Amino acid sequence: MGKFTGIFLVSDYDGTFYCGDKESYAQNVKEVEKFKNLGGVFTFATGRDYHSLLAIEPDFENIVNAPVIMANGARLYNADQKQYMFSRTLDMTLFIEFLDAIYEIYPDIGVRFSCEDGLVAPALNDIIKEDLKDIYMKTTPVREMTVKELIESGEKVYKCVMVHTPEIIDHAREIAEYFYSSTDEIHFTKTYARGLEAVNKDASKGASALRLKEYLKVGNRHEYKLFAIGDYDNDIDMITAADCGAAPANALDHVKQAAKVHTVSCKDGAVADFINIIERKYIL
Repeated sequence: MGKFTGIFLVSDYDGTFYCGDKESYAQNVKEVEKFKNLGGVFTFATGRDYHSLLAIEPDFENIVNAPVIMANGARLYNADQKQYMFSRTLDMTLFIEFLDAIYEIYPDIGVRFSCEDGLVAPALNDIIKEDLKDIYMKTTPVREMTVKELIESGEKVYKCVMVHTPEIIDHAREIAEYFYSSTDEIHFTKTYARGLEAVNKDASKGASALRLKEYLKVGNRHEYKLFAIGDYDNDIDMITAADCGAAPANALDHVKQAAKVHTVSCKDGAVADFINIIERKYIL
């Protein structure tokens, strides 16, 4: 037992915990370790899958002490057991008509799927190659397979990412809202300016953070307060679902508006600052 017992902290990774600055990263890691040693529970919520996160953060399994939210909530990875403990698939039968419409308007749009056996792209065009060059193309094979072939294979699909210019991606989101105006079966969110993601409606970061909060309650036999911090569109539902949501100074304006707490920028140690705020203002 310690002063942070009963506190469950979930942090977005890119742009919140890590931004390429070694000093702020070390500061965050140090404060998280202190937080855990004093009873706190910490994990990441990221759009990345296991291999992508491992490539940029080889030590992530030692930084967290709770299952990691991956693929923007579509999967929960248990680092202790080295396996996924929860997954929600994207129903391709509900998605294919929308995707066909997008291809009709923007035939060069980049599309990739996160699947059971890795990444699939219907076409490895220049947009997809540019989008994946820093991580995936170096660490994970990308299979080229048509959407029809993917559906017929029966392979589980956890999320789809559509990539193009910010303007076209914003238009694709408008089309998505039109297509799914009468149903909420698919959850759409932007994870970066050029990317629109689609996951199962029960697979957002917020839904998975609440799922983990209940998991911890049952496993540890006491209540938890959920604290969450993130900087982009895909973090909003997690921030609003939390008992206390935060946004770093570098977050998008509408993400800041959704947050109760504002921290320093990612490059100045946003997660470390949030932990200090929790200690000062939320520990009785």
